[in-house]
Amino acid sequence: MFFILTFVLFVLGATAQSENTNPVKLRVGTYNVGHFNQGMKGGLEVRGKAQYPTDKEVTGKYIKQELLSWKSWIGEQSLDILAVQEWNRYFDQDSTFIAADELLKPYYNNIYFGDEHTWIYNGIATNYHLSNLHQKYWYEDYYALIGDLKIGNKTIKVISTHIPWQAKGHTKALDSIIAVLKKYEYFICFGDTNSSDAEILRFPAAGFNIANGGHQGWFVTASGGVKLDRMKDGPNRHIDNVITSKNIRIMNVSAPYTKLNDMDHLPVIADVIITQ
Repeated sequence: MFFILTFVLFVLGATAQSENTNPVKLRVGTYNVGHFNQGMKGGLEVRGKAQYPTDKEVTGKYIKQELLSWKSWIGEQSLDILAVQEWNRYFDQDSTFIAADELLKPYYNNIYFGDEHTWIYNGIATNYHLSNLHQKYWYEDYYALIGDLKIGNKTIKVISTHIPWQAKGHTKALDSIIAVLKKYEYFICFGDTNSSDAEILRFPAAGFNIANGGHQGWFVTASGGVKLDRMKDGPNRHIDNVITSKNIRIMNVSAPYTKLNDMDHLPVIADVIITQ
């Protein structure tokens, strides 16, 4: 009887261990939404006010149409984790709709935001639970929002960040985030790096995987200047990225045009596979 019980416990233990070591695939994305206004602060600029300054029915229809476009796009992506930068509390400059309530809550049970600044506002939306939420500031208002995701016996750091473009703070912030990421065994870091191609290659040089500039090549995400110049690509236009620890693989990368914020940023979408 003791032998049988020992054998059963051994099998159950082996099964649990096997489940903990199986690879896990997540569909993820990062999007600098540009305050829903092509990078200009304050939310969607309401059209039609010049002709209809007091007609809320006309301007309200425009807001609702734009809101539905954003909401539909987010739902169509079916992402397990969506990280955002340059979010805006209100979707529109008239403060008609609270953006998270309208765009994220229909799809996600757990929505996490960092400190709200005029230009910088990072968030993470997911149906997974994140714990140990905290922030790490890089320079002035620029920071990373960091949480712990538990999958089996692994703790994955999930990060939404924004690196400053200003010369005074940029290099130091880049040095800092690389140093911080080196401390984590498992991580998925999403964000706007505001970096040149050469600077982005510092991440794989540090032993990390990258979606943009990785095995599938470069994906334009700062598309405005490229489109104006009628080019498909250009140097240093690949500033948005998904960066992972070496034990998290990246596949199926894209940076699609959305017809939402294309003159400012494009999203980066990818499958990440948590191994080991």
